[in-house]
Amino acid sequence: MITNIKRRLFYRRIDQIDKRLLFVLIFCLECFIFWLDYITTPALPPFTTFYLAPVIFAAFFLDKKPAYLMALAAAVEGSIVYQRLLTNFDLLLTGFDMLSKSVIFLTVTFLILQLRKLLDYLEEQASVDYLTKASTRRCFYEMSNTELARSFRYKHPVTLVFMDLDNFKQVNDTQGHEKGDQLLAQAALTIKSGLREGDLLARFGGDEFAIWLHHTDQEQAKIIIERIRENLLNAIAPFNTKVTFSMGAVTYLADKPASIDELVAVADRAMYSVKETTKNAIRFVAA
Repeated sequence: MITNIKRRLFYRRIDQIDKRLLFVLIFCLECFIFWLDYITTPALPPFTTFYLAPVIFAAFFLDKKPAYLMALAAAVEGSIVYQRLLTNFDLLLTGFDMLSKSVIFLTVTFLILQLRKLLDYLEEQASVDYLTKASTRRCFYEMSNTELARSFRYKHPVTLVFMDLDNFKQVNDTQGHEKGDQLLAQAALTIKSGLREGDLLARFGGDEFAIWLHHTDQEQAKIIIERIRENLLNAIAPFNTKVTFSMGAVTYLADKPASIDELVAVADRAMYSVKETTKNAIRFVAA
């Protein structure tokens, strides 16, 4: 799982680079390969296979048009070097060489673009809950593990919130599962609208959600969570139900090592202590 996290973080870091800058960097790599190919030919065999590196990078990290443009540029550069191998200029041979290289590089580009599309789709399926568009439990654990380690390293607090919908079963029983699904989707949308950049909402299953609040101590968490709960009650009022929200919030002070499983267990216990007593309230604890 750690390898998957590192790979996804690597992809995200590259995807965050400005596409124009990334295009220039990849094009410079292609030009460097062309230069090496040009100065070593005919002393060394052609560098045709090396052109695949910038072609693949472009297809994986850039959009369609610049990726195909990079593939065509590689074909032209390779054909220029090929022409040096000929004793006399031969338009037919040079044209055939350029055509063959274009077919190869464009085909590779197409396949890599389809691969990236498939990977993005699988990533979304694995990390986004279909109904609520919140993150999945698996995604939550991967991201929060990384954030927890960063929190301890830099000594900034974080808060983990567990939330359960009270009386939600009555909605499914009396109004149907479709109405229940609509209520869950509305609840998730309302929570996300109250979060900041860097915060994370995940659906743990059924009517249970987890919220990760980065750089948030207990006092800040109280303000954010109270506002979210109030917004939730207002958002579901049109559903005409008795649904309320029980929450447990644990603030990690980053003063000692901790695991995400420990924080989840503490927040879960805090939530159920509310659910088994008053309901529709928040319990705050520190860890």
